[in-house]
Formats: sequence, structure tokens, C-alpha cells
Amino acid sequence: MAFPAISTVHEGYKVFAVVDASGTYSKMAQEITLARVVQAGVVPIDIGAVAAELQRTWNRKGAQEWANVYTKIFPPYRFLIKSYIKAQEVVTKDEMLELQRA
Repeated sequence: MAFPAISTVHEGYKVFAVVDASGTYSKMAQEITLARVVQAGVVPIDIGAVAAELQRTWNRKGAQEWANVYTKIFPPYRFLIKSYIKAQEVVTKDEMLELQRA
């Protein structure tokens, strides 16, 4: 990741490096490389940030598919999604009851 990222910055581009998608043989090598690319002007991001940039908003068609993507990146995220879906069911049910009472 380091050599192409640094070279591309020197060519005048803004470069984002997905640091959790590139590997190395040691934690020290990872830290040294990250420091080096940041010094060169590369912006480090992770796969979650990439997904968020591609998604842009929850107010879009396919939002549920994006929720599935996030559960692959962050497995505990599925609990948040389940909680949100349950809350929406409760709100919808309450709204229906209000309409029936009116």
C-alpha cells in the first residue's frame, strides 16, 4: 500500500489508504508504514469508512442491504439493526392503534 499511495500523492492526487485491508509481518512494521504514509499526505481510513462513503446516506433505496454490509464489517452491528427494526415495529403498531381509535 505504501509505495503506490506515496507515489500517487506525489503526482498530485488526494489518496486514501484502507489500512485494515493491507497487511504486514509485524505490528511495528504496520506502525512505521502508517506514520510514513501519513507524513507523505496519505489519509488513512478503514473499511467501515469506505462503506460509509459509498453508502452516503441511510435515506436511500437499499438501506437494508447496507445494514447487511455493516454486519459483515462489524458483526455486533446486527444487534443495533435488530433493535432499530424492533423500535420501528413498535412505532408502526402504536400509530395503527391511534388510527383505529380515531
